[in-house]
Amino acid sequence: MNELREFGKLGCTMRVLHYVDENRLAWMVPWIQLLKELEKHNVENWVLCRKGGTLQGALDKARIKNLQYNPFAQWLPAADFGAARAIEHVNPDLIHTRLSAAAAIGGYWGRKMGIPVLSTFDKYPKAHYYKNSDVLIGCSSAVTQHIKSLNLPYAKITTTILNPVMAERYTRDEKVRNDFRLKMGVGRDEIVVLGMGRLVDWKAWDDYLRAAASVPADLNIKFWLVGSGQEEKTLHKLSEELKVEHRVQFYPFAADVRPWLWSADIFVQTSRKPEGFSLMLIEAMASGLFPIATNIGGTLDIISDGINGLLVSPGDVQAISAAIMKASNGEFRIPAAANAQKSAAEINVEKIAAQTLEVYKKTLTVFGRKSE
Repeated sequence: MNELREFGKLGCTMRVLHYVDENRLAWMVPWIQLLKELEKHNVENWVLCRKGGTLQGALDKARIKNLQYNPFAQWLPAADFGAARAIEHVNPDLIHTRLSAAAAIGGYWGRKMGIPVLSTFDKYPKAHYYKNSDVLIGCSSAVTQHIKSLNLPYAKITTTILNPVMAERYTRDEKVRNDFRLKMGVGRDEIVVLGMGRLVDWKAWDDYLRAAASVPADLNIKFWLVGSGQEEKTLHKLSEELKVEHRVQFYPFAADVRPWLWSADIFVQTSRKPEGFSLMLIEAMASGLFPIATNIGGTLDIISDGINGLLVSPGDVQAISAAIMKASNGEFRIPAAANAQKSAAEINVEKIAAQTLEVYKKTLTVFGRKSE
């Protein structure tokens, strides 16, 4: 306990092994920035990930120590001796897992070696992956409520820490906006409504198309849908049936989403199932867009209805349409979009790092320090 109080003050280093059973991550950039921020507080980070992909190179570039291991059998952690050897090599005070397979493998070996295991939940997974986790961290209040419902046997600490966002990376570049809108044939006074993400059923892009069809055609509004996925052909067909194929323009997956975000005015997320924590929604808000989203899941941690966006019920096409028309009024949209941008900026790496560090300290208080 006294050692913990002196942590940082006397230069004591806390060693944390971050385990992700992947080799590329959609949230890689802000996560690495979070690790670098933790280093400022005497946290020595190691990352265990799969071979190949883009993650190892990004970690090397950031000078974060890392090891690679491809599990023998994700479904049988006891057979994954490579993970055990990596843990022995690092000899961490804590193991912090992200994603289900890493939680199962890291949790098994952490318990066997007497090392506390923290697991961050990014979605709503099944309990058996996390049965050996000691600390459970939800990426949103909704995910944390899901975690609590699992009644996991060893968990002594359950909390919520939002995923960090590099808001400054999404500050609108007006020149890019003007050039991109000109390239896309958008008039100076036209409003662009943007839907962006995977084209899968639960994202409910069919509701987005139906809402677009309900917006009067004489309003100065364009609709974009950017993304790829299994519903692509179905959605194209629906746009023809709704006779909005000339009003809703489809574009494929974009590696850099910023020109699209900077060129739009309103962002719509129609998910019919709860989002864990929508990075895309936060990026849109950080870009200065006015957000409209369904009132479920992690979205409720992000949007305050009527203040920094509008919330609608899943499947309520008329409400989505009405929200789009309301947001097309600049006197309402512009100040609310500014509030949205401020909200996104508050979910910064420094704040999330401080919250993470407090959970690490609390974990050591409850479970004790394991490494020599």
